[in-house]
Amino acid sequence: MWWSTMSTLEQVLFVLASSSTAVMIIFLILMLLGFDTDEFDGADIPDMDVDGINDDPLTGIAGLKVLTLRGALVFLAIGSWTAFLLIGSLDIWLALVLGIVAGIIAAYVQALAFRATLKLESAGNMNYENAVGKTGTVYLRIPKNRSGKGKISLIIQDRLVEVDAVTEEAEDLMPKTTVEVVRLLDSATLIVKSK
Repeated sequence: MWWSTMSTLEQVLFVLASSSTAVMIIFLILMLLGFDTDEFDGADIPDMDVDGINDDPLTGIAGLKVLTLRGALVFLAIGSWTAFLLIGSLDIWLALVLGIVAGIIAAYVQALAFRATLKLESAGNMNYENAVGKTGTVYLRIPKNRSGKGKISLIIQDRLVEVDAVTEEAEDLMPKTTVEVVRLLDSATLIVKSK
């Protein structure tokens, strides 16, 4: 049988490679099904700040989270498979060194890939300061002299939104009137003037 023809080192590398690959596939399936959580990222590994100059924790390199459960699995899978495949054609020590190097590179590339995907996320929070200077249309009548609130429609952050608005003008601003946002009254109310 093929198992008995392998050396003990080859058997250990094969078991490490196949088991870590199987666990990675399970994590991938869970992630595709939406069961992925931060618990898979090895958040319980303590971050120790041993360098007073560098702000990065010991588990990260240049802002990347390399020492995570996923990173360890990628390191074990790629490193073990590389060493296992090279052990027959190279010296044992060289195959192990190349396996370790391949594992480190794979873990680093995996960390880069996850950081790139995290950059695609957006909070979606509306920042009404971006509305200052923009034009909109009165949707609900805005009472004069800040005596009440109305609503305007305008485009902020590439979205058409309806926002509470007040005016300091002496006349009510009626629906379909074009207005300009002057400043913010509070975090979600705009002060407008007719244009």
